[in-house]
Amino acid sequence: MRDNVARMYGIGVFTFILFLSTLIGTPVLPKLSQELGASDTLIPVILSASLITVVIAQFFTGILADRWSKRALILIGALLGSVSSLLTLIAADWVPLLLLRILAGIADAIAMPALLVITSQLGTEQPGKFFGILRGSQGLSFVVGPALGSLFSLASLRTPFLADGILSLVAFFAAFKLIKDDDRPQVTHDLSVFTGIKRLLQHRMVYVYLLLGISGMFAYGILANFIPTKAQILGLAPWQIGLIISTGALVHSVTSFTVGSLSDRYGRKLFAIIAQPIIIISAVILIFCNGFFPILITYWVFVVGETITFLLSFVYASEAFDKRYIGTSMAIFDSMIDLSLAVGPFLGILAFGISNQINYPFLIAVIPSVICLPFLFSLPSRTGKPV
Repeated sequence: MRDNVARMYGIGVFTFILFLSTLIGTPVLPKLSQELGASDTLIPVILSASLITVVIAQFFTGILADRWSKRALILIGALLGSVSSLLTLIAADWVPLLLLRILAGIADAIAMPALLVITSQLGTEQPGKFFGILRGSQGLSFVVGPALGSLFSLASLRTPFLADGILSLVAFFAAFKLIKDDDRPQVTHDLSVFTGIKRLLQHRMVYVYLLLGISGMFAYGILANFIPTKAQILGLAPWQIGLIISTGALVHSVTSFTVGSLSDRYGRKLFAIIAQPIIIISAVILIFCNGFFPILITYWVFVVGETITFLLSFVYASEAFDKRYIGTSMAIFDSMIDLSLAVGPFLGILAFGISNQINYPFLIAVIPSVICLPFLFSLPSRTGKPV
């Protein structure tokens, strides 16, 4: 068990490096896109291209994690990520930039299912702790990555992508040391994505696990967009807005590490149930917050609830899925939850545009949590039944 814990912390280090590299370019993408000829309407497309690609591609790349070496897939993902960033240094138009962002999304879509499968395999006895390490490490990259990108941007708009490419290469070589290649390819694996979807959805509790994860991500997608919007309307300074978002990512990491371990010791059901009122109440309170510190503290509370739902949905799912198709199932599960990151903001923007009232998106954010809460009383406390 100690050996597995040590290996999981190695996976955590790799995950931190990998996602750190993908986030460094975020602060400069809007300006770089504009300089390369992208219109105002195309800039959001370029910014979201990587995420959208991950959501779509993971419906298919999870199959690879069942069929081939996990370390090989992680190496391919890291190498493609490095190539996409380094080629950005010579992009002369917004079209190549868009295509390279899509390539970066494909790189993440190849690596992420393999990381989820390895975490599930290593954390059989303590899945909460192990998924907490994975998600906590990923969360730390959201704190450090944009800050480094802003720092490197002082040199030039392309410098963050040079750093991104170098860090991805570091992750590539680190994988040889941090990730042990002891898995056996399943040569008899059915490569049909429809088989994977069928196996994912044939058990009724999987829908509850999905709803649990979506309740957090849907709300997070809206608040991550509309808290900065509200803060701007209230006249808060850019550094204050940045501090709210970055410290929220830090709270996400700390919560992942702590709640993951605690859920293994005391059971998961109570944490999952309590998280929903936290999301609902904090999102509603944010409607009435009109200053920096009230928004900051209330957002921290919200992130605690959101993180618990996101983390425990994967813990429950990892125990329930057929181990022969764990990569396919986890990847599709992850994509379905990530899809709510796009759907939530879209509905929030639609409501805001129609009503011109900043309060409505915050109310829309809690709808999945309200729907989810009654179903959570059917959750098992510790382990789910295999699908």
